[in-house]
Amino acid sequence: MCDPKHLTPPPALLCPGGHAHQVVRLAFAIDQKNTRERRPRRVRGFTLVEVLIALSLMAAMGALSWQGIDSMLRSRSAVQTEHARSTVLGTVLAQWRADLDAATLLPGMGAASGIDWDGRVLRITRRSTEINADGSDPGVWVVAWRWQAQGNEARGQWRRWQSASLRDSASVQLAWAQAAVWGQESTLEANARQTDLLALQGWQLYFFRDNAWGNALSSAGASTSTSTNASALPDAVRAVIQLAPDSGRGSITVDWLRPNWSVGRT
Repeated sequence: MCDPKHLTPPPALLCPGGHAHQVVRLAFAIDQKNTRERRPRRVRGFTLVEVLIALSLMAAMGALSWQGIDSMLRSRSAVQTEHARSTVLGTVLAQWRADLDAATLLPGMGAASGIDWDGRVLRITRRSTEINADGSDPGVWVVAWRWQAQGNEARGQWRRWQSASLRDSASVQLAWAQAAVWGQESTLEANARQTDLLALQGWQLYFFRDNAWGNALSSAGASTSTSTNASALPDAVRAVIQLAPDSGRGSITVDWLRPNWSVGRT
């Protein structure tokens, strides 16, 4: 034991049991702890196996994500393509109905007006929709529809031909003959007035006369019943259209009824 009477400096600083001694020990311990905390810790990294597993999981997730995105893009492209096809088909059929709705027989023109099918081309004389600045009669158009196969292929283009506005019988007869020639062969002048519409595999036409459907070619003549100019037109026209294979629609049937046809007649 220390005798405080013989110690210099004061015994509180040297005596192990003194308060000051405990303070020194506490300070030393704190210093040692701080020293250990300041030493750099050894950081454990990933093993090669762990890295490979992580890369494999990331690659699988990336592949699944790409498949999902690719599927969405393909679906969007298919929807847009189908919408475009439907829009074109709707526009073409609207023009088909408009031509038939405006069909008219011209007095004194005989068979050179109205609706005529010769097995290759459908010719129609129809009222023109042009508007003249002077308010004069816009006249009529001769329009023609045909389908022509491309070479030896089973498909071809459905095309429409239209004349200029006509105001005299001589011009109408000339355009009627030109439409027939266009139906047989293509010329540079005739092609300038044609419009490519749809890719088809073929089409058939049927006329409704005397309360019965018949082949348009065999029933192309006037009705056997007593008729006026209006009733000399077919009461109805049916077009059976075989669309191209890539359309995904097969064949469609389009019926047109003459606007002034009386359904109740016998």
